[in-house]
Amino acid sequence: MGINITFLSPIEPSDWVSQSIPYSYVYMDATSIDGQSHHVIVYADVSAEWVSGNRGDNVTWNTTVTSSAIYHAVKAASPTLLGENFGQANDGILYHGMLSGPDVTYQSGFGQDLRAQFQTHGVLANTQDSDFRNITTNQPAFALSADLGSISSTSTPVVWILAYVRDPTIEYVTSDGTSQQRSPYYVTQYTSSADAVLDALINFTETSQRAQSLDNSIIQNATKISPQYADLVSLAARQVFGAIDITVSAGSDGQWNSSDVQIFMKDIGNTQRVNPVEVLYQAFPMFLYLNSSLGKPLLEPLLQYESSSQFSLAYAAADLGTKYPQALGNNSDHPQGLEQTGNMLIMTYAQARTSGDGSLISRYYDLLRGWTEYVSNNTLQPTASQQSADQQSIAGSSNLAVKGIIAIQAMAEMSRALGESDDAELFGQRAKAFMTNWESLAFSSDQSHLLMDYGDESSWALMYNLYPDRLLGTNLVNSSIYQQQSTFYGNLPAGAFGLGIDSEQDAVGNSAWMLFYGAAAAEADGLQSLISMAWSHASSNQSQGVFPTTYDLSTGNLTGGSASPAQGAMFAPLALSVSNKTITIPSSSTSGISSSSPSASGHSSKSANIGAIVGGVIGGLSVIGCVVGALFIMRSRSRKRDAARKTSYDGLAEPEPFYDSAPAALPSASDIPRDAPLHTTSPVITPLAEDLRVISPSKMREYMLSRNMMTGPTPGASTGSGETAQPLSSVHPPSTDSAASHGAIASLQTELESLRRVVHDLQADRMEPPPGYTG
Repeated sequence: MGINITFLSPIEPSDWVSQSIPYSYVYMDATSIDGQSHHVIVYADVSAEWVSGNRGDNVTWNTTVTSSAIYHAVKAASPTLLGENFGQANDGILYHGMLSGPDVTYQSGFGQDLRAQFQTHGVLANTQDSDFRNITTNQPAFALSADLGSISSTSTPVVWILAYVRDPTIEYVTSDGTSQQRSPYYVTQYTSSADAVLDALINFTETSQRAQSLDNSIIQNATKISPQYADLVSLAARQVFGAIDITVSAGSDGQWNSSDVQIFMKDIGNTQRVNPVEVLYQAFPMFLYLNSSLGKPLLEPLLQYESSSQFSLAYAAADLGTKYPQALGNNSDHPQGLEQTGNMLIMTYAQARTSGDGSLISRYYDLLRGWTEYVSNNTLQPTASQQSADQQSIAGSSNLAVKGIIAIQAMAEMSRALGESDDAELFGQRAKAFMTNWESLAFSSDQSHLLMDYGDESSWALMYNLYPDRLLGTNLVNSSIYQQQSTFYGNLPAGAFGLGIDSEQDAVGNSAWMLFYGAAAAEADGLQSLISMAWSHASSNQSQGVFPTTYDLSTGNLTGGSASPAQGAMFAPLALSVSNKTITIPSSSTSGISSSSPSASGHSSKSANIGAIVGGVIGGLSVIGCVVGALFIMRSRSRKRDAARKTSYDGLAEPEPFYDSAPAALPSASDIPRDAPLHTTSPVITPLAEDLRVISPSKMREYMLSRNMMTGPTPGASTGSGETAQPLSSVHPPSTDSAASHGAIASLQTELESLRRVVHDLQADRMEPPPGYTG
C-alpha cells in the first residue's frame, strides 16, 4: 500500500472563531500499489511531553468516549497560569482525538506498552491508565487506532486531531492600569474547549476543502511571479499564524464582549516579547493580503496602551512586554524611537487603506500626530542614538531616514482621510521637502547608489525601507532610484543565499528584508534574483532553525528568527496587488482612554488651529468680545470639519502593477477566498519653510491632554467604529440652547487660559534638545 500522511494546520483568515482554536489535523490516505486489497490498521499516539517543558512535572489525563468522537485530554497537575518552561506553555490542555467508529480503539499508559499492544494484537485495549505521574516516569502516552479492514484504497481520509488549548490566553494591562485576562476568541461560540476541538474534528471535510481552495488561489497568484516564490509563501503562512492569539475580553456582567477583539503576537525565534513592533511590521504584508481587517486588532493593543496614562514616551513602544503571554506594557526608554514610530504610522495607514476602516486613525489621531512630530524632528538627520531594527546605531542612516519620511507622508494621508486638511498639507509638504534633502544626502558622489550613512562613500545598504512607499502608494521615491540600486546590487559579490543587510553586515542575510526590497524594485528587475536566493536558503537544510529570517550568507547557519512570524514579509510582492479601498471615518470614535473631544471624530484640535488661537490669546486675551468672536469662528470651523469628516476618502491612487511585462493577473483582496488554510508538502540641508516649523511634541501632548480633560462629548454624538468594534454609547444633550452657549463660553475661557500657559511653556522649551536614549 502507498501511504500519504498530511499535516494540516488550518488557516482561517476570515473565520476568527476557527482561527482562534489552536489545532492541527494529521490525516492519512492509502492506495494499493499492486492492485490488490490489503488489511490496513492505523495507529497514532502522543506523549505527555506536549504538556510542559519541565519533564519533571506531574500530569493528569482523561479519555472521553462519545457517539461522535473519542479523545484524550491531558494537562499539568499543577499548571502555572500564563507560565512557560523552556519556551513551552504548561497551562493548557492537550487534546488527541478521532471520530468514533466500530473499529476505533483507544488506550492510555506507558508508551512502549501501547505500541507493543498494537504490534501484537492490532488493536488497543480501550483502557485508561489511572496512575498519574510525571512526564518521564514510565512515559505516559495516549493512543488511538482504527481498523480499516481489507481495502484497495481509503474512501475518505483517516483523521486525527491534535490541539493544545489555553484559557486564559493573554494577560493584558488595560488603559486604566488594571490587569485583564483575555480568552481565545472561540469562547464567543463554544462553552468549552473540548466542544471547540470536537467541532473542528467533525468539520474536517469542509475545512480541508477550504484549505485546498485558498491554497489554489494563493499558489496560482504566487506562481505567476515564480514557482520558487510560491514555495516561500507556502512556508511563511503557517509560521505567521502560528505565532498569534486572537482574544476577547469579558464584560463586567461576565458576558463575552465579542466586539473587543485583540490579537497578540509572540516574538518566536528571538525572544518572548509581546507584539514586537518591528516583527509585526515585517509580517504585516501577509495580513494585508489574506485579510486586511486583521490589521486593526493587531495594532489596537499597542495603540490603546500607548494612549493611556500608563505610557509616557514621546515615541512608540518597542513591544507590549518582554514575557509572552503577559502583555503588561513596556514604558521603558529604548533606542529605536524612530524605527518603531515609523513602523506604527506606516502600519496604521496601510491597515486603513486596504480595509477601508479609518476608526484607528480617528480614535488615536492625537497620538499619531504627536508621533509624526517626533519623527519630523529626528528623521532627516538620524543621530547615532537612533537604532534600526537590525540593532545598528549609525549617524545619518539613509535607510532609517527614508522610513521616517514615508511615515510622515502616511500621516498626511491619514489627516486627509480624517478631513484635517491643514495637517494633510503641513505633513505632505514636509515629507516632500525632506525627500528632496534626503536624495541630496543619501546618494554617493557619483550618483551610482544610496549610501548606508551620509557621506561614507564606501558604504551601501539593502534599501528595504523603500518598500512602504510602494505599499502605501505615497510615490515619494523617484522610480529611477530602484534601477540604480538594482544595478549596483547586481555588481556586489553576493553570498549563496542572498545579499547582506549592508556594508557593515555584508555576511548576514535577512530574507524578510530581501523580499521587501525585491517587491519595491520589481519593475527594475530587483525581485527574481532575491527570491531565488531566499528560496535557496529555505531549501538548503543547512540551518538548524525552522525557516529563519537571519542567517550566514555563505554557510546558511542560523543567526536568528527561527520560525519567526517576520516571514510574513514573503507576501510583500503579493500585498502590492491588494486594492486600495475608500477609508470610512466614523462620525465619532471612543478610545476608552480619555474623554471624547468636542469634534465629531473623537480627537482634539490640531496644531494648525493652535497657531490661530494663540494669536488670539496674545492679541486680546482679556477682551470678552474676542472670546465671543472666537466662539463663533470655532463653531463655523467645527461645522466645516464635521462636514468634511462625514465624507469618505479614497486615499492615494493605486500603484501601477510592478511587473515588467505581461503582469500577473493578481486578484484584488475581494477576489481571494480567505477562509481556508495553507499547508506545506555632504550636501547642505535646505531649511524648512516657516509653515513647516515643528512644534515640541511633549508640549503638544500636554495641550491635548488638558483639552481632553476640560471638554466633554459633542451633544448628540454617538460612538463606535466602522466595524462596530466598540460598544455603542449615547450622550444626553444639554437641556437648552442657552445652557449650551454659556457652557461653551466658559469652556472656551478655560481653554484660552490653558493655551496661554502652553505658549509660555513652548517659548521656554523651544530650544530643548530631542530626547536621549538609554540602553
